[in-house]
Amino acid sequence: MALDDVMGLTNRLLTSADALAAMTARLRLIDLGEEGDPAVRAQLDRVADALESRELYDALDERERAIVIAFSRSYLRQALDLVEDPTRAPGWSYSDPVLLQAQGSASAAVAHMLARAGVGSPDARILDVGTGVAGLAIALCSTFPESTVVGLDPWEPSLAIARKNVAEAGLESRITLLDAAIQDFDDTDGFDLVWLPSFFIPESVIDRAIERIHDLLRPGGALVVGTAQGEAQSLDAAVDDLRTIRSGGSAAGTADARAWLDRAGFDAVREPDLGMDVPLGLVVGTKP
Repeated sequence: MALDDVMGLTNRLLTSADALAAMTARLRLIDLGEEGDPAVRAQLDRVADALESRELYDALDERERAIVIAFSRSYLRQALDLVEDPTRAPGWSYSDPVLLQAQGSASAAVAHMLARAGVGSPDARILDVGTGVAGLAIALCSTFPESTVVGLDPWEPSLAIARKNVAEAGLESRITLLDAAIQDFDDTDGFDLVWLPSFFIPESVIDRAIERIHDLLRPGGALVVGTAQGEAQSLDAAVDDLRTIRSGGSAAGTADARAWLDRAGFDAVREPDLGMDVPLGLVVGTKP
């Protein structure tokens, strides 16, 4: 009887995973400009109709499709890695270039969120902590057209892809990539805007990292901390926290981030209302 119950639950969970894969495959077919095999395409459309989401997905533009595809590919690959190697210690140790590129491409959405939050300026000097493959750094150069970006990341497999992406985007004069962790980083010019994704930063160094950022910011500059967001007891939150902890980051929420910024001496600490349904919270603080 227990096996019957477990298999029933497993089947329901598999349906969600397969549905995500189906919707992502439909988006990839659009990007490829192909219909795919007619029989398979008919079933992909059937899944979309069952989710009542065909029009929603098909209305995405090229940039929006790329973000959704990237999120899906990254999270599905991380989920498979968890199944294949459940014993490994927490930390960002992925070397799969597809996963790394997908995760970085998904982060481009943050540039739009920062603009909606009212932080940054066209000519800002920006620090992108945990830049990965530079997906966000490249998007920031588009969102803030006269800005320059310093991207930090201690993970060389990501930086190798980042250098290629920056060169292909023609942004080598605006984006500087450095092999460094934020708590050990030094700079003499100062920054107007810093992005800190707490879900990629070990909780043991969060306070040190935020103190370092406070020193690096110019007066009036803003730190934006990205955190998990959602009902603490929900399945969504449990899954997000699992992914975050396994990747070596902090699963803290917006209340924790506000406390970090208060302790470090930031002013006007706030949570901007983005008007978007996303599993990401933003906490903004300004250096006096």
